[in-house]
Amino acid sequence: MPGALVNARKNGMAEGHNKIRILLADDHELVRQGLTRIIQESHPDWEVVGEAADGRRALELAEAMRPDVVVLDLSMPEVNGIEVTRRLRESAPGVHVLVLTMHAAAPLLRQLQKAGASALLAKSEAPQQLVSAMERVVAGDPFFYSASASRLVSELGEGEQIPVQYVLMPRELEVLRMLATGMINKEIATELGLSTRTVEAHRASLMERLGVDSLGELVRIAVRDGLI
Repeated sequence: MPGALVNARKNGMAEGHNKIRILLADDHELVRQGLTRIIQESHPDWEVVGEAADGRRALELAEAMRPDVVVLDLSMPEVNGIEVTRRLRESAPGVHVLVLTMHAAAPLLRQLQKAGASALLAKSEAPQQLVSAMERVVAGDPFFYSASASRLVSELGEGEQIPVQYVLMPRELEVLRMLATGMINKEIATELGLSTRTVEAHRASLMERLGVDSLGELVRIAVRDGLI
């Protein structure tokens, strides 16, 4: 976002005249409705310009509509919240991403910052802090994390690994789970309606993305993160 526009928004917010355009992305309609109520009760002039029930749709709407803020659930179907954030940083860099999560695991904080998120907020804190968090990110404040997330900062360590559920795409998770249970490529291809070559490509991609070079290491990761 150009610096002049950021400054204009800061000034507008200070004067109480800033209108924020918001995209809500959560796979539960009741959650989206609740977030809308929170926003409208605090700022009737703010506008919820769209809603998405999965990560792929969130990307499409954010790229097309360029809202000021995307309020994004971390655990989204189709494309997870971290991947949505990473792609938006490239395709719509002026869009601020505020991530909501039920489970503020320590490794997520660093991963979200690296992906380009503007804020991390526990869902339980959304009723009290959602509006102020959006004000902060639009005003250009540094990465913001809520009280529950802040308690995790001291726990962050370089060796910590983010659970694969937040890193891999749904189909990759399926392939990983099946590999970990002992299925061979041909069996997985039959089960998923894919070609053996496609399964082999998924397997190679899994190893590259997770930084491993053997099936045994893939199995250990699947066990570690509760896939089997």
